[in-house]
Amino acid sequence: MKKSGMTAKSFRGVLIFLILVMIGGSAVGIYFAQKWLLSQAAIISQTVAESNASGNDSHVAAKLQSELAAQQSVITKISLLAVSRQTYQSKTIQELDRYAADAGIVIANYSFAQATTGTTTTASTAASVTATNNPVVTATLVSPVSYQKLLKFMNYIENSLPKMQIASVNIGRSSNSNGDLVRIDQLSIEVNVN
Repeated sequence: MKKSGMTAKSFRGVLIFLILVMIGGSAVGIYFAQKWLLSQAAIISQTVAESNASGNDSHVAAKLQSELAAQQSVITKISLLAVSRQTYQSKTIQELDRYAADAGIVIANYSFAQATTGTTTTASTAASVTATNNPVVTATLVSPVSYQKLLKFMNYIENSLPKMQIASVNIGRSSNSNGDLVRIDQLSIEVNVN
């Protein structure tokens, strides 16, 4: 009987073939592993970039929030510059009564009117004054009143929040001129509304 075995030459051929298959398999494996690692690197780079961007965004948001908190008093004052059209009458009466009490004068009554848009000229100064769409309250003061108290009251109005300003005043010398008493019929005040 013949031995069917492997000879050294055929064994060497099989080993060379297996080594070549292993080298080829390794090369293919390295190629796919490299492709997979590059895709993972791209995903990680994108995640890092998004993380940095969101970190910067949150840093910017935190900085803006701290600046907003620091400017809260300014924001509050800005919101007080104007009152709503629905509540301006009660707010105006409340503020004017407080200013009158602080100045030591008495307001007899109030009337409200909407200002008209246009240009008017006053006879005494011949200056042109442009009216706005803000409402005007006319306050009738108990006359005569001390000139110093009237100036104090008008100063309170001009420096008020919500912003009010004197639109017109009708003033004259009191008939019983004892010192600084003046006659004032009406005081028109423009109220800044939004």
